[in-house]
Amino acid sequence: MAIFSYIAKTNEGKEVRSSLEGSTRLEALESLRKKGLTVIDLYSAEEKSASQTKVQLEKKKQAAEESKKNKRKSFSFSSKVKMTDLAVFCRQLAISVNAGVPLRDAIEGIGMELEHPVLKRVSEDMVQQLHDGKSFSEVIAAHPKVFNEMFYGLTKVAEESGKLPETLSQLAAYLEKSDRLQRRIKAMAAYPMFIGVFFVIVCLIMTLFILPQFTDIFGGFGADLPFFTRLVFSVNNFFVNNFLLIFIGTVLFITAVVMYGKTESGSYRKDQLKLNMPYAGGCLKKYILARFCRSMSIMVNSGVPISNALEICADATGNQLVKRNVLGVREMIMTGNRIAASLDKAGIFPGLVVRMVSVGEDSGQLPEVLDNVSDLYEDQVEVSVMTSMALFEPLIICVFGAFILMLVLAIYLPIFTVSMNVR
Repeated sequence: MAIFSYIAKTNEGKEVRSSLEGSTRLEALESLRKKGLTVIDLYSAEEKSASQTKVQLEKKKQAAEESKKNKRKSFSFSSKVKMTDLAVFCRQLAISVNAGVPLRDAIEGIGMELEHPVLKRVSEDMVQQLHDGKSFSEVIAAHPKVFNEMFYGLTKVAEESGKLPETLSQLAAYLEKSDRLQRRIKAMAAYPMFIGVFFVIVCLIMTLFILPQFTDIFGGFGADLPFFTRLVFSVNNFFVNNFLLIFIGTVLFITAVVMYGKTESGSYRKDQLKLNMPYAGGCLKKYILARFCRSMSIMVNSGVPISNALEICADATGNQLVKRNVLGVREMIMTGNRIAASLDKAGIFPGLVVRMVSVGEDSGQLPEVLDNVSDLYEDQVEVSVMTSMALFEPLIICVFGAFILMLVLAIYLPIFTVSMNVR
């Protein structure tokens, strides 16, 4: 029997720091959950909580380095697997394992029917590694570009608890919901994006090919052109004569912005600007909070301690500003603060999230509450995107019409002027 030290919270929010005996870490975790405690951190008595975090980070770095070495030996998984394909793979795996099919046989059978080339090669490599005696979580860790930290963390806990079928079903449901929301957003944005691209193409054709022809024609008349026509033609001539410089300058500017966005400070500032955008920033924030709450719900419901769950879910947000705040919340919880109070102090989480998490803490139903909050924000995001796309369509049509009207007036005003002079 090993001795485990733990930090937990009661339903009243009181912090408990003590230790207990257990044959495994998971047995100790289950014992604490049966007592109605929310586990913040759990570690063996020989380790220090501060050093445990460092060891975990070192393991992650080593796993990433080992995966890079493995790629040189076997395959190159450079292409990104879409969430739709990953959701289907995870659902098929969950169904097979729930039906009693051995894990290796299930992955091998699914891999034979996969059409996605990268995911097919990944499944073949997973089968080989499982055949070599590696655990499922180690196999998952070897492919960080396909399976994220949350996937790895949940499979590791599931292996220890023997609840792999249930965990795979939860992961499949999470991926399906996320994929469904993304596909709805893309479907609603498809038509406005098509109109926008068509608008840009028409503008380039008019600017580069049609207007220069009328400029030469009107220049041969030797008559004074209207001010509006001269203004439009002058702007167009400047654009045509300097098109190459403008194009190169635009490409260099975009390249510089992208390169700066890949740096630590640039990534943080870019994500900060995204959240500060009018209207779109609020919609993006709700989408990120929905992902965060859904991830936290699955992690906590699967028995992952709050400290580990927050560390993993911080990466799942996909936003450096939110990630930094989530890690700050983790530090406050580790020092004895309530989860809801820590979220409130971070300043980035809305009052709704803080109040609902407080209810979940007091009632001992934190996973269920987080799930409900995620559903609420996902619905709000869908409604917001639907509304904005409905307004964007007529707006871009009006802009497109105004631009065409401006060009038509610039072309026809000289014709009207010449005809009046002839009379």
